[in-house]
Amino acid sequence: MKKNPAYHPRKWQIVTESPNFFPGRIYATVLALALIAAYTACFNPGFAQEIQRVQKESEHPSETDKLRSTAIMIDAIQQKMLGNITRAKSLFYEAAEKDPGNDAAYYELSKIYASENNLPDARKYIWKAIEIDARNPEYQLVLADIYLLSNDLPAATAIYEQLAQDDPENIGYHRNLKNAYLYLGEYEKALAVISHLQTLTGFSRELSIQKQRILLETGKYEEAIAEAEQMIRLFPEEILFYEILGELYMETGQADKAKEIYYQMIDEDPENFMARLMLSDVYLQQNEYEKAFVHLQEALYAPEMSIERKARIIYSYFYWAEESPELLDQAIRLSEIMLEVHADEAETYLIQGDLLMQRNEREKARDMYLESLQINPSNLEVWQMVVSLGLQIGDYEGMLKHSEMALEYFLEQPLLFLFNGLANLQLKNYQDAASSLEYGLMLIVDDEEMEADFLTMLGDVYYFLDEYDESFRKYEKALALNPRNATALNNFSYHLAVQGERLDEALLMSQKSLEQDPGNAAFLDTFGWIHYKKGNYREAEKWIKKALEASDEPGATILEHYGDVLYKLGRKDDAFSYWEKAEEAGNGSDFLHKKIKDRTLYE
Repeated sequence: MKKNPAYHPRKWQIVTESPNFFPGRIYATVLALALIAAYTACFNPGFAQEIQRVQKESEHPSETDKLRSTAIMIDAIQQKMLGNITRAKSLFYEAAEKDPGNDAAYYELSKIYASENNLPDARKYIWKAIEIDARNPEYQLVLADIYLLSNDLPAATAIYEQLAQDDPENIGYHRNLKNAYLYLGEYEKALAVISHLQTLTGFSRELSIQKQRILLETGKYEEAIAEAEQMIRLFPEEILFYEILGELYMETGQADKAKEIYYQMIDEDPENFMARLMLSDVYLQQNEYEKAFVHLQEALYAPEMSIERKARIIYSYFYWAEESPELLDQAIRLSEIMLEVHADEAETYLIQGDLLMQRNEREKARDMYLESLQINPSNLEVWQMVVSLGLQIGDYEGMLKHSEMALEYFLEQPLLFLFNGLANLQLKNYQDAASSLEYGLMLIVDDEEMEADFLTMLGDVYYFLDEYDESFRKYEKALALNPRNATALNNFSYHLAVQGERLDEALLMSQKSLEQDPGNAAFLDTFGWIHYKKGNYREAEKWIKKALEASDEPGATILEHYGDVLYKLGRKDDAFSYWEKAEEAGNGSDFLHKKIKDRTLYE
């Protein structure tokens, strides 16, 4: 916080800031009477005297009105406690009308307006209360709160100063004043108030620590350390105070003294993991990495340290290992300690799974995530990771099994149905895939991108079910929702080409998919195959060759397509060679074996 050198606390002035007050109805009545009095006084002195009498009665309510005002106040407070704020506010107004001297009514109105963030009215009504009872500290505290809400900290501070001056034994007033000085950056004044509070309360951990922070902020390092040392002398059994002193030594560049403190803590309590952690930090700063790691391991053995804190430490190693891969081995060692100490905690296996993912050991990572789910099966994010890993490693049986297990807990999650449908599609369980995807589609709310993904996959499923019209309708709906859905553009255009339908439209859609992903081998093959179906064999050969070059391990479809194109170009021996490669890759067309056997093209 920054100090404000231009600030000089102003004295608390009530009278100069106080507005006039009249509750609305009384004010209107008095004003009307005053105007009549001014007009008629010259003609009817007796009437003017009567007007003055009525004015005085309105300013000085009868005992009956005061009693009635008190009764209304009781009802108003009850309504406020019941939460009927509008009704309470109306009753507080009524109480003030019955007795304009009812300062408590104005006080309650001010608090209501402050809670509604109506600060002008809150301020107006607290001043009405203060006009009646200028020395009531509760009213002054509410006014200070309103100043704070209005970001007028100097004005609030002035009130706290006055309150503390009027009641030097009141701890609450001095705490407020101390906090105000801290916010204003008035550190010397804050220290003076802390010293006064210490005379009132005796030793206070909170005050001593605050005092140390202020002393550090103002560069008084030795005084800060002396304060921390005094804490230890007063309470030598309090381990926290040793930690504080050690941190002060570190902040003031006295690492060796800090280590002495931490070793002293370990001597007194060998299982003190905080001392181990802080020693590890000191050795890290001194580039003594082996010693740092030894103490870190000891700290992680402590069952008292929270799982969350241990997880943060290990994940920090993940981050550092990106630039220093050797640290990954240390992260593994730390995660193994976690497994020893917290074998019954789901978080332990999540950490191990994340570490294995960083090492690209996906199957082992999936096993760890499944261990975690055995302990806590309600973690949707982990289920999604497990199912996704099945897709990444090509284990569609596992993907299907795990998506069905996840749906036992999360039947309302459309993404799990998408994974389930994809697994069934890959396993050629087309009817099951259609059922799963159609159900999941109904669950989607306000997510057009996901809806388009479902419709695209349904387009694929219905195509393999030989329901071509329904397949093409699904693709068209998907593209209506997301015209840039590259998968929908590619799959729709490819299936149109296979059917020999709408080839010009298919070529345009395929081109749009390539604009988004120009290096995608499947998209390149589709573009080439549409040219093939249009009879543009030279173009087809060029694009399908690009698809081959873009593939690390070309699949049977691309290899067979390239063989078909070469056959059309008269290169029959080359065509035969690529058909054989397609058969070796597996999953070629129904005609592939016959093509090889007869060394001729069948379509």
